[in-house]
Amino acid sequence: MEEQSAPKQDGLLRQDQVEVCERVTYLEKKVRVQEDEIVCLKSAVADILRRLNQVEAEKAQNSILPTKPVFKSSTPHKTTPRTPRRTPLDNVYVTPPTRHSTPPSSAKSRTPIKKWGSMTNSTELNGSHNVRRSVSQTNLLSRSQQKQGSKDPQWNSEEGNLRIYLRGRPVSLYAPSDLSDYSVDKEVTTPDQKLQLEYVFGYRGRDCRSNLYYLNGEVIYFCAGVVVLHNPEEQTQRHYLGHTDDVKCLAIHPDKVRVATGQVAGHDRKDSKKKKEESDKKPHVRIWHSTSLNTLHVIGIGDFDRSVCCLSFSKQDGGAKLCVVDESNEHELFVYDVEKGRKLANTKGSQDPVLAVEFHPSEPNSIIDVGKGHIQFWTLESGKLTKKSGVFDGGTPSSNTGPTKAAEGSYYMYTKVSNIASGSRAVLTTESASLTASSFCLSFQYHMKGLPGTLKVFAGDKTSSLTSIWEKSGVQPNPDQWKNVTIEIPQFNNPVISIEGTRGNSFRGDIAIDDLILKTPSRCCRKWYVIISTS
Repeated sequence: MEEQSAPKQDGLLRQDQVEVCERVTYLEKKVRVQEDEIVCLKSAVADILRRLNQVEAEKAQNSILPTKPVFKSSTPHKTTPRTPRRTPLDNVYVTPPTRHSTPPSSAKSRTPIKKWGSMTNSTELNGSHNVRRSVSQTNLLSRSQQKQGSKDPQWNSEEGNLRIYLRGRPVSLYAPSDLSDYSVDKEVTTPDQKLQLEYVFGYRGRDCRSNLYYLNGEVIYFCAGVVVLHNPEEQTQRHYLGHTDDVKCLAIHPDKVRVATGQVAGHDRKDSKKKKEESDKKPHVRIWHSTSLNTLHVIGIGDFDRSVCCLSFSKQDGGAKLCVVDESNEHELFVYDVEKGRKLANTKGSQDPVLAVEFHPSEPNSIIDVGKGHIQFWTLESGKLTKKSGVFDGGTPSSNTGPTKAAEGSYYMYTKVSNIASGSRAVLTTESASLTASSFCLSFQYHMKGLPGTLKVFAGDKTSSLTSIWEKSGVQPNPDQWKNVTIEIPQFNNPVISIEGTRGNSFRGDIAIDDLILKTPSRCCRKWYVIISTS
């Protein structure tokens, strides 16, 4: 009986396991659906709060609208008929520069007269023209004083405008029709009302990417130092004004509520009486709420150089991390904890421009950045970022140099000589491999097109210096074709083989190798691959 009951129990247990697995799978699907519903509810609530805030702001604005000021005057002012509106060009008057006539020099005296300014001291000049120069100096001083006085603000009661000078150019400001008199010297207190930004025209897209998103019924983008939230249905705008200089990049949090924006470095304003703090001038990232427009976090002050070019939130862990790339020479990559604002890791990236950076959608510690001629895969482990560079199946990024495809298969190795100094070397060696004491044959295919440098093969004993046994320099015949070479390597006790590529004087000097084979003389007809490592 026990032997018969055991198979039944096993069958029941198996059936229970299947039912449990099916139940867990069903619950997982249900949780995912509920997560999507929660995100939709968050978006709907954010839209409702935005509309409520907009209605309250409109009510408050209507209740405190300023009335037009009324000025009383004893003498009535007759206004001349003019158009109700004037364009900025109508209000600008440019006075032609006055020409000062120079006194004619005496025909008898050929002594050259030095050029001098209105503030020149007459005692510094000598000769027979002291008296005449003193009179001319007095005239020039009076003219300068008149000219300086004419640049003060002037009220024209006949035309009803105030003329001021901006950078030496006169600008006429027309007064309201009910203003009969205005005193330039009268001191008045500043008004309680302030100007409010209503609409922004323009969009920055010439030097940045990922700069336009659709968020909760609004199109979000940036122009100069303002982040615009445009409602296409109502044709209204809201503006985030937390940045101190031009915004360069934008990212949306997975909760569809928070937004991260990065800015460029600010400029010093020596003319301003109140200087800005040093932190405001440095490039940084601001994380803010898209509904209330309140700043939540300010990240990276003092970490970035020049500006922030791209950034992205993590996806798998709900946006707990933020990766940022700046526009320094090395395009450094940073990873931050969003809630704490703490830097988790940073490392140098690429010397070429970086166009976008993103977290992997299913791996929270994997980051991918792409740019000019490169794609890089980063892994965040124990506070460090490790890189693996992607290899393109095809030609090298630079034009008129390098192969268009691999000699064998889909991959090959090449020296990228862009943005590095002449004479730089790339070395491929067998130092980490344990080779037996024997003679070898090394065969490979190489490609040298454009203005390449030098490709060398070295061999020798591990305990001594290596000797050059093969070398090619400059452009080779039929540069578009791969060339095969076989090199006999002498016998050494501790053999080391090294291939070295040296950059020439041009960025069009990529050197490529492929189909690398190391074999013993007895197996020259067979391929015997050995592990090769870079150093």
